[in-house]
Amino acid sequence: MIFGRVTRGDGAPVPGAALTLCDLSGDQLDRAAADEGGHYQLVPPTGGTYLVICASSTHQPQASLVAVADRPLRHDVGLTGGGASLGGTVGVRHGSGTNSANGAAGAAGAVSGWDDVVLTLTDVRGTVVAVTRSGPDGTYRFADLTEGTYTLTAAAARLAPVAETVRVPAEGHVTHDVALATRTELHGTVRSAGAGRPVAEALATLVSEDGHVVGSRVTGEDGSFRFDDVPHGVYTITASGYAPVASEIEIGPGHPSDVVLNLMPPAVDGAGEPPARPDTPRGDDGAAAGDGFAADGLGDGTGGRHGQHLGSDDVTEPRSPSGERW
Repeated sequence: MIFGRVTRGDGAPVPGAALTLCDLSGDQLDRAAADEGGHYQLVPPTGGTYLVICASSTHQPQASLVAVADRPLRHDVGLTGGGASLGGTVGVRHGSGTNSANGAAGAAGAVSGWDDVVLTLTDVRGTVVAVTRSGPDGTYRFADLTEGTYTLTAAAARLAPVAETVRVPAEGHVTHDVALATRTELHGTVRSAGAGRPVAEALATLVSEDGHVVGSRVTGEDGSFRFDDVPHGVYTITASGYAPVASEIEIGPGHPSDVVLNLMPPAVDGAGEPPARPDTPRGDDGAAAGDGFAADGLGDGTGGRHGQHLGSDDVTEPRSPSGERW
């Protein structure tokens, strides 16, 4: 009889390891699986020299020749590779810094733990190796990993998923903190620069630093707007109002003395930046100048390079063709 224990490099057992007993011609004679403590037992038919093969899904396989006499023989098997572990903290980073492997978090910023984050580990073939969730303090851990390169993905509600490459050695522990991509809700109010009244149905447009239109919103009755899930960064926000309208009228006996002009509110179609108004005045730098609208906390309504204030007066008075006020 051949018996023994299957362990990894740090002495911990490898439960479930498969052991096969073969003769020197390669014929299988017996097989067994290691128990929770890593113990196994194989029974050869007679004394002689045999081949013992040990394999595990998380470790490198091993084969050895064993000479058996007329009494039980102890043969312990030590597996390598797969004894490595991966762990760290997943959360929001405060300050600057980069994620780290085989060490602590980036020197300039620490990660504040985020609980219930789903972490998925996949190998180079795209096969999911393991899945876990972060604890209340944001920590996570993967054990019994084989040597190789993995992709670690972290996903949480209300946050964009993050994927990073991690290199795992044959043995030992790798510390890798994951900083989630945080986003912010931006909200504000568009008001007339003169009277400070909220401007309803104005168009607020958010533009990224590279000139990409992130989105547009039409303000509510109270002049408010909101952009959800905005990544951190530098942006330009513009506010514009109704486009001009024209109507031909005749003034004289028998004709109405009242006129109604219907202004069309801006439309948001998500196809890109709204077209510029043809009558929009320009500043010295060529940027559209403001003409009465201001987004709260973003400027004083003077317009200019950053395009923070665009639009028309919130009151339109009808005038005759000669320019006189009706």
